[in-house]
Amino acid sequence: MDWLGYSPADLVPFSRETWLRLVADYNAKHLPAVLTGLGSGVLVLWLVAGAAAWRLRLAEALLVPSWLWIAWAFLHQALGPLLWAADWLALGFALQGLLLLLSALIPLRVGDERWRGSVLAAWCLMASAVVLLPAAQLLWAQAPAALSWFGSAPTPTAVATLALAALIPGPRAWLLLSVPLFWCMLASAAQGVFGDPLWPLPAIAAVLAVLLRLMPWAKRPAPAGRP
Repeated sequence: MDWLGYSPADLVPFSRETWLRLVADYNAKHLPAVLTGLGSGVLVLWLVAGAAAWRLRLAEALLVPSWLWIAWAFLHQALGPLLWAADWLALGFALQGLLLLLSALIPLRVGDERWRGSVLAAWCLMASAVVLLPAAQLLWAQAPAALSWFGSAPTPTAVATLALAALIPGPRAWLLLSVPLFWCMLASAAQGVFGDPLWPLPAIAAVLAVLLRLMPWAKRPAPAGRP
């Protein structure tokens, strides 16, 4: 098989119009899940703003159903008939849900005042996933029915998870970052192939999350005894 003869377009066997129609049909079919995801997004934003360990762990737990739901309903059921790799992506999303659940069960400590600066940066990145990504789609003349929403669509959910994972101390943060990083880079590549004007946004969010995680003041532990 001549792999060099393939182009990125061969890996995305559908157009932007087909993608938007798929998202619109998915949203209409699963409207309760879309609304539930939006509600959880607002709650996660509130939790992360508090900069307390229990809030971050609860935010992780709240993300678990979204990742598992997207794995099954969006990637396996909706995207599966169009993309040969959809089931592999679904497995990755299911694994991410399990990793978030395990991380939520492990105690952690938050940081000092300098660490609070990373909380603000992460909160802004998360807000962009919940609010700004759908708004940007709407501004670029995308039909309201075909908007991708946090909690029910993969890209905004991945971006929000990047923001949260960047705040988690220790090496487990990189495990939590791996799947959403991969998805964001893949989403930007796919959107670029079928000419979506917003194609750079997922990749930009991925880079920002990595930079946030690498900042020394984002990893400073709290004094012993802080909840």
